[in-house]
Amino acid sequence: LPPLPVLPPEFIPTLKLTKKHLYDEMKLNSDGFLWPEEEKLFAHIMILNQHSLAFEETDRGTFREDYFSPYIIPVLPHVPWEYKNIPIPPGTKNEVIELLRDKIKAGFYEPSQ
Repeated sequence: LPPLPVLPPEFIPTLKLTKKHLYDEMKLNSDGFLWPEEEKLFAHIMILNQHSLAFEETDRGTFREDYFSPYIIPVLPHVPWEYKNIPIPPGTKNEVIELLRDKIKAGFYEPSQ
């Protein structure tokens, strides 16, 4: 691990880690528990490790297959349900479709047979 500075530098936003990510999404020091220097140190540690963060589905990665073979989960044969699918409310249909497209684009979902 790299040594941490005694006096951490001021936070400088990057393309991957912005103030919005730190304060709105990660809620850094939202309760005011940390001292200002501790807050700077946390931000500095996040900058050092920013490549491991994923704030959007497209940033999420997977393990490389040359290091980890795909894991196959044994399952029982599928028995179709007797019930109809739960319908998507018309008011949220476009949002659901867009969410599914983003998940497919990010590689989160695989095509089925």
